Amino acid sequence: MIKMKKNRLLIAPVFIPHEGCPYRCVFCSQIDITGIAFQADEENVLGTLKTYIEPSLKSNKFSRREVAFYGGSFTGLPDERQELLLSLIKPLIHDGRVDAIRISTHPLFVDRKQLDRLKVSCVETVELGIQSTDPEVLEQSGRPCSRADMLSAVSLIREYDFKLGLQLMLGLPGDSKKRFEKSVTDVIGMKPDFVRLYPALVLKHTPLYTMYEQGLYVPWSLERTLDALKTAVKLFGHAGIPVIRIGLQPDNSLRDNYIAGPFHPSLRYLVDCRIGLDLMVDKISSLDIIPERVLFRVPMNSVSIYTGNKRENLLLLKERFGLKDIKLSGEEHCHQLELVA
Repeated sequence: MIKMKKNRLLIAPVFIPHEGCPYRCVFCSQIDITGIAFQADEENVLGTLKTYIEPSLKSNKFSRREVAFYGGSFTGLPDERQELLLSLIKPLIHDGRVDAIRISTHPLFVDRKQLDRLKVSCVETVELGIQSTDPEVLEQSGRPCSRADMLSAVSLIREYDFKLGLQLMLGLPGDSKKRFEKSVTDVIGMKPDFVRLYPALVLKHTPLYTMYEQGLYVPWSLERTLDALKTAVKLFGHAGIPVIRIGLQPDNSLRDNYIAGPFHPSLRYLVDCRIGLDLMVDKISSLDIIPERVLFRVPMNSVSIYTGNKRENLLLLKERFGLKDIKLSGEEHCHQLELVA
């Protein structure tokens, strides 16, 4: 079942590009992705909070507010730097304006000392950049991290009772659909609370751009990426693990630095459309006799997903099953796809 829910969680992002990470993965260009080239200081952090948090307090749109440190490896920062950043958020938590903090980091920088600090600093969610569990893909991507390192970090985070988020990338050097699906299966086995999926893109000022220019790397096509993402979302769905994001935020900074690869501003929508198409195909295929006209009842907020981008799903169904007409009825009390006739 596909649902489109209104997000009641506000995440105020504080970007710390490259901070805390001594590595240079071939795909990484946090400064270009975030559009931020300076180190976040007290003024920057408080300015971000004012931009995101203060307006949200004047409405009832969000039921929960969190501050997230993204773009670097938070637990790889010097102790005093971590403590400074966390101390800037604590007053907002104590007076109720912010509910919690979330951080993103590298599996190699997770240990008891770091988690002890996070636990007493109102951090509730730790996200790990897994990217891939395939050793060859990780090696070609310049990312030193073994599966044992990942499992150790995951185990510790679970022991400390943090919410766990894991991030995967597809289409990295040496990657394939089979290897990506194995990474998905491995991540499911780690039992995260949620995942994010990011297709590898060629961006300016990255080693991947140099490899692309030299003919050493060929990015995945959008079609290949959508097919792999569809499979991944289904697998995570069957495991009860929500995919909370697919693809980078399509802002001006990303557009200015994008060179090649499967970029689309509505990647999640395209993936959900393909899943919706598969569901409708299964429903029609289950009929003993295919009628000339078909009517589906669908949740009101999912009509566009089942219709498909530019009505593509309806056109494909007509062609595949020789239908003269296919209609979708969006209904408020309908919770899943239903084939009426």
